[in-house]
Amino acid sequence: MKVFVIDHEGSPCLPTKPRRARQLLDQGKARVKQVVPFVIQLTRKIDNPIGSFEMGVDDGSKHVGIAIKNTKTDEIVFRAQLDHRQDVSRKIEQKKNYRKARRFRLRCRKPRFDNRTAKDKLAPSIRQKKETVIRVIKDMRKRLNIVKITVEEIFFNHAKHNYGKFFSLVEIGKKYLRKQIESMGLVYEYTKGFITKESRIVLGLSKKHSNDACAILKSNKINCIEYFIKPRRTKIWELNPTKICMEKNGFRHYDLVKTIHITRGVVIGSVRSLKAKCLTVRTRFNDNFSVSYNKSSVLQRFCGLIYTY
Repeated sequence: MKVFVIDHEGSPCLPTKPRRARQLLDQGKARVKQVVPFVIQLTRKIDNPIGSFEMGVDDGSKHVGIAIKNTKTDEIVFRAQLDHRQDVSRKIEQKKNYRKARRFRLRCRKPRFDNRTAKDKLAPSIRQKKETVIRVIKDMRKRLNIVKITVEEIFFNHAKHNYGKFFSLVEIGKKYLRKQIESMGLVYEYTKGFITKESRIVLGLSKKHSNDACAILKSNKINCIEYFIKPRRTKIWELNPTKICMEKNGFRHYDLVKTIHITRGVVIGSVRSLKAKCLTVRTRFNDNFSVSYNKSSVLQRFCGLIYTY
């Protein structure tokens, strides 16, 4: 397992071993910057930080596999599964119905159907998923010097399946992701699904989204745990009964907490709801797991992306 390191100015350095990180912390040469993923910050500036890394992205509609390897040692230093939101389409439909009802209730304006005819228009649900991937890339660039990204693309024959002759939502989403990556000054490459499958079988990796990302990078030297990433919603639904109070007993929504359970032992997850007698957390084995306030403690307070393991 590796510990991410940044210098006093915030520039990413080479990851180090946990033993070396403990020595730097004990000697006062570094401080803890982030708990999950664990990041330490040096007390001095590094003039010439070394190290370059490559990221593999197994892009999907529900889950995205992400892996990062050291280009010199071919060692996987980070791998994760990003879980996309699946409620955007429903909320867009709800918003459309609200606007439609308001239009007929307050004013008699005829609906317009010719103002959204662009062939390269990106659907809000797809835009949200691609921008979430971009958020993860930008967040990991704060810890590692990523210079290249390889994405698994899909070449969909939409004319064959009668999905239209001139456009495909899948291809438009991939094109948008590619433009965003190239605009950040990163080298972009693509691969295909059957190549990823062959590489995964040759490397002897099981079928997982994070392992598919490792197969994209053609490396099975995995020296890290698997993280699970969820995008945090900043807007709170006012009528949601589980989010009436924003803070209770020092806990807030989406906080990463560590608790002791009578059967599960040590459990780490993010807060989902703050109830009267207990709080529920999202874990890798249960999305609504009840734990005690008295036996829980806050590990980290996330801003945008929630990391669990």
